[in-house]
Amino acid sequence: MSSMVSRSRSELEQAEDRHKKHLETAEKTGRKEDMAEAYGNLGTIYLALGHLENAEAMFKKSLEIEETLADKTGMASDYGYLGTISQMRGNLDQAETMYKKSLKINQDLNREEGMAIVYGKLGEVFYTRRDLDEAKEMFEKSLEMEKKFDNKQAMAKAYGYLGDIYRIRMDLEQAEAMYKKGLALFEATGSKQMIEIMRTMLINLHKRKKQS
Repeated sequence: MSSMVSRSRSELEQAEDRHKKHLETAEKTGRKEDMAEAYGNLGTIYLALGHLENAEAMFKKSLEIEETLADKTGMASDYGYLGTISQMRGNLDQAETMYKKSLKINQDLNREEGMAIVYGKLGEVFYTRRDLDEAKEMFEKSLEMEKKFDNKQAMAKAYGYLGDIYRIRMDLEQAEAMYKKGLALFEATGSKQMIEIMRTMLINLHKRKKQS
């Protein structure tokens, strides 16, 4: 499971046509590896287009083939994407189940990059439930690993969530520290929307500190 590159709808539709043709060829030749790859690529396209039913169907087909091939890396990716679809639908229990399956495989393979992504996604699930202890643990684990890869966007996101957790717990000093770290990283990556959000959170935090 990886971050999807933002592409225009027309580009995605063109890519859909290419991967459908790739799938047809793979089915004719019986190449299961190519079939799984095509299904997975179609899944990411449908997910980017917001076609969740189609995306889910593609990832399940990809997963079914990869299980027969014992392609652990592919399975971890598909479980991760299925977790994302469940999370988008608000089915947090199913999302947690899928993410944990992805995490287990990534751990078995010692794939830290995959583990870092899934820790972050589990953090989001627990945060949405307001299971703050679990969320904090997941974001801290994700952050620790993302630092190794210098993944500034993921690090900034984790700091933002950690800031929210400390704010909810009324630990305003720690919340401020987390937000400032997140803001610095979002500024480094040029994420204008997130820069504004972090600045707004810091302004509101300063107001609360003055009132307390």
